[in-house]
Amino acid sequence: MIVVLALAVLGALCLVAGMFERRMAIAEEDMVVLDFEDPQVEYAALEKDLAKWPWVSQRPLEDIHRRRALLQYWQGDYGDLVELARVSTQSDKPLDPELQILAANALYRVAQRGPQDKAAVLKNLDTAIRAYAEALRAGNDRPDTAYNYELAVRLREEISSGRRKGGLPNPKVDETKSDPNMHGDPGEPPKDMKVEQFQIRIPMDPKEIKNSQEQAAGTGQQRKRKG
Repeated sequence: MIVVLALAVLGALCLVAGMFERRMAIAEEDMVVLDFEDPQVEYAALEKDLAKWPWVSQRPLEDIHRRRALLQYWQGDYGDLVELARVSTQSDKPLDPELQILAANALYRVAQRGPQDKAAVLKNLDTAIRAYAEALRAGNDRPDTAYNYELAVRLREEISSGRRKGGLPNPKVDETKSDPNMHGDPGEPPKDMKVEQFQIRIPMDPKEIKNSQEQAAGTGQQRKRKG
């Protein structure tokens, strides 16, 4: 009876863990296709559910915090991340390196797209540089972190010395273009080409490939070699 009871408890725990992982995977799938509304609701519900289980490890909760911060960043909601960066640089308590990187990136975006006042830009850049440095000291070895740190330092020196005029470079000059997303810059037709001339090739579905092969089989048509 004891063995049966232990196995039943273990099975229930595995079931709960599996359901939790499934909900996390669905939310991440929505994020990949740039649907940020559903994951935001799902992560809040998951965080509320984890609060009911104090015996659960803190790692799932930390993962949810990172993903919610990532959602905020790609939605352009930099307020909480900027405050997090400023508080972390003034506190001795270590912060999650991934959150520090997001917070530093948010500070750079605020300095880039906000009012290009020299004092405000330098202040935001100083906080971002400290956040990047703390993330690197914490052992984060992502190449983009080191690149962003060096870029922020170089821009800070150019602005403070007066070699750079007009504040930080802003890639979004044309308001008709879309902002970069978590996959990079959105695609667009080549320059000097009409939209009607731009052709998009979509890979065939495996079922369509199979159907076309079945239709071609037995027709007696001689296959032509390509190339």
